[in-house]
Amino acid sequence: MQPQAKLICTLKEYGFFCMEGTIPAIQAERFLMAQKMLQRTDLVFQPLRELCCERPLSQHTSLYIEGYERFSSTGQSLGYFYDFYKATYLFGSQPARVKVYGTHLSQKKLLSIVKGFSFLIH
Repeated sequence: MQPQAKLICTLKEYGFFCMEGTIPAIQAERFLMAQKMLQRTDLVFQPLRELCCERPLSQHTSLYIEGYERFSSTGQSLGYFYDFYKATYLFGSQPARVKVYGTHLSQKKLLSIVKGFSFLIH
């Protein structure tokens, strides 16, 4: 099992539901068009893959994990990095309160923080 899939399984055990984004074909097409227009065969395609997980705590408050795959300048994947926070939405689409538990976290550090929440289902 790949590390990302294993993380998602673990987060589901803690009551999170997760959505994983895919690379849209239009992103690849635009890259190829730009590469052709610039006449640059040395450009590296750096797709953006995202992961978003939510764990509702109440009617207005949830824990969120957002993951982004990062790439080196040569196009090699550096793996995912995660932001973990709690947000309360009272009126509208802007959160009324946000508490950040970590940003740019490795998978190991993220799981360490999540496991520290004793009230989460496991």
